Amino acid sequence: MRGAVVKGLDLHGPEGPEYEFILGDVTSPSDIKRLCAGCDVIIHTAAIVKEGGDRALFERVNVGGTHNVVEAAQAAGVRRFIHLSSIMVYGLTFEGEVNEESPLNGEGNPYCQTKIDSERVAMERHVSGQFDVVAVRSGDVYGPGSLPWTVRPIRMMKAGVFTLANGGRGVLNPVYIDNLVDAVLLVLQTNRTGEAYNITDGQVVTCRDFFLHYAHMLGRGRLRYAPAWLLEGSLRAWQFLLALFGTEPRIHPDSIAFVTRRGTYSIEKAKAVLGYVPHVDLVEGMRRTEEWARSVGLILPRQRPVA
Repeated sequence: MRGAVVKGLDLHGPEGPEYEFILGDVTSPSDIKRLCAGCDVIIHTAAIVKEGGDRALFERVNVGGTHNVVEAAQAAGVRRFIHLSSIMVYGLTFEGEVNEESPLNGEGNPYCQTKIDSERVAMERHVSGQFDVVAVRSGDVYGPGSLPWTVRPIRMMKAGVFTLANGGRGVLNPVYIDNLVDAVLLVLQTNRTGEAYNITDGQVVTCRDFFLHYAHMLGRGRLRYAPAWLLEGSLRAWQFLLALFGTEPRIHPDSIAFVTRRGTYSIEKAKAVLGYVPHVDLVEGMRRTEEWARSVGLILPRQRPVA
C-alpha cells in the first residue's frame, strides 16, 4: 500500500497537501459517492466517539453513516472495506479476558451499542473476493490527535478538574496510533476477511499509571481521586442542571464506567493471522505523545536552564 493515492473526507479542512480532500459528511450520500468514486479500498473511521450523549446523533452518524459509506463503496466497485470498530463492542462490565468470539454487549450505552450496530451493517455486506470487509476493534487509542485519551485529559488536568474514580484502579488497554496504523496496513494484505480483529498494544495498564504520564508532562507528581459513585452522582446532577438550559455536559456521567473497567482483550488472533506486533510500547508512545503535545502548544515547551 506504500505509494497509494489517498483521498479523504471530513467535516473540516485537511492539515496538509499530501492527499485529495473532500469537505463532506458521512450522513450525506452524495458526499460519500464522491469519496468512493475510483477507490479500491475504503478505511471507514468516522464516528461519534463519546462516552454518552444524544442517542439519535450516535445512530445517525455511527450507524447511518456506516450504511451510507458501505453502500456507496460497494456500488463504486471498491474491493476492500476496513471498518474501524472498537473494543467497546464487548461492553463495560465484563470480567476476565475476551477475544473475537466473545459475545457483544451494548449495555444500553449509545457508543457501545452503535459500534456494534455499525460493525454489523458493514459485515453484512461482505462478499469474499468481491467486497472484502474486515472490522478492526481498536483499543483505547492515544497519541497525537487523540481527543478522548490524550487531548481532553491534558486539558482537564490543566483546568484542575481531572479526577479519577476509585483510586485509578480501573484498567485501560491502550493502543498507540502508530501501532493501530500498522495493524490496518496488515489487514489490507490479509486473505482472512469477513472477520474482526482486536488491536491493542498488548499491555494492560491501570488508569492511574496511564494518566500519571500526562501529569508528569505537566510537571505534576500526583492525581486526584474520588469514589466512582460520588463522581457519577455529581456528573448526573450537573447534567440535569445543564439540560434545563438545553446544554450537554462536557464530561458525561457515563465516562466513569469507561475508567472503571476491569476486563482485558486478547490480540492473539491478530498476532497469529496478521503477524501483528505492537512496536511502540507505553513508555515510547508517551514520549512521542509529549513531543507532539509540546509542538502544538497543548503543553508548554520545557524551559531551558539559564546559564
